[in-house]
Amino acid sequence: MRVALPPGCTGIDFPDGRRYDADRRGTVQVADRHVDTIQKSWYQGSGVIVAREQHHLGTRRGRWCRSCQPARLWNVWTKICGRCGAATTLEEST
Repeated sequence: MRVALPPGCTGIDFPDGRRYDADRRGTVQVADRHVDTIQKSWYQGSGVIVAREQHHLGTRRGRWCRSCQPARLWNVWTKICGRCGAATTLEEST
């Protein structure tokens, strides 16, 4: 689940010791086991943290950016990597 953190927040810590660091947009991708903790928290109920299910629009095949580490898989129409600007390569069919 994608979680939007308040401005200036650099991450979120959980009681089990797991920490998620925020990306440049101030969001984190949280593991399923931590979703319940967020949804029952005061922060979610008050609107300080906004947690939403993430929806994807995808294609059967994609294009890889091997320049990014770890490599990123984009949709088939993405000829240039949106993260690093390198050319992508068509995914091999299985």
